[in-house]
Amino acid sequence: MRGDEGEDATAADDAQALAAVPDCSAAASAISEQEAMLQVQAAGDAIVLLEAPPGDPKALVEKLGAKAVLVSTDVSDLSVGNLASVGSSLGDACIGVVVLRQQQRTLGSTEATISKRGLTCLAVVLEDRLLAGPTLREMAATLHASFLAEGGNEEEAVESVMLGPVSADPGQPYFFQHRHKAVVNRFDKMDLHLAALATEPECLILTGGQQPSPYLIDRVGAADPPVTVLLAPDSTVRTVGVLDDLYEITRFRGQRKLDRAIELLQGRLDLANIPA
Repeated sequence: MRGDEGEDATAADDAQALAAVPDCSAAASAISEQEAMLQVQAAGDAIVLLEAPPGDPKALVEKLGAKAVLVSTDVSDLSVGNLASVGSSLGDACIGVVVLRQQQRTLGSTEATISKRGLTCLAVVLEDRLLAGPTLREMAATLHASFLAEGGNEEEAVESVMLGPVSADPGQPYFFQHRHKAVVNRFDKMDLHLAALATEPECLILTGGQQPSPYLIDRVGAADPPVTVLLAPDSTVRTVGVLDDLYEITRFRGQRKLDRAIELLQGRLDLANIPA
């Protein structure tokens, strides 16, 4: 469940993401503290996982008789100090800390830093390109782009954004470097569109705001797997800049991100050893 208190704009999105997880029973909307208490009482022996609203969870933990896992993406001295303070105030109710979006070279030092603060480090999870990637729907909305073809799953994340090569390059070997990709090219770069299309992209983003050749749309219609084509109104440089900013605010949704998150946690987070 996702708790909802105050002005938390992300709560509704989080609740929808949780409701889409297979084999879990979750409300598709955020719930109040009172509703959370009723859910816990009705759950019996089932495990209830509640993502608390931002802020100090102590009062909510005490009301629900719950255990707490603290989650952070920042291990700077200030952030860890705050985590240590919250963990100390929770006492035995604090199970430990999970730290996300870390680089490979910092895994050991992150665990050591948390331990020095008197906290149990449950897991340190690597940063990941796919988990940071926006969905096709997010890209279309942010770019104010129109759909020329709707082929891919709009709720799945794109792992890479690629620009067409500017040199005399055959194209396909370059585009084959990444999967789950969106390819950004000016609307009239037919040779690069076709080269990218042969490498099974999730999406072609055509820039410049003008209609491409009808031949391209015909080829897209015959593509297997299907490909989404977006027409963005801005230049290629401006379009890529907007997409770059989108990586800071993209939401967690889609089966592809869920599978990757499970993959990253396997071997790092031992659920069996977390006390009930």
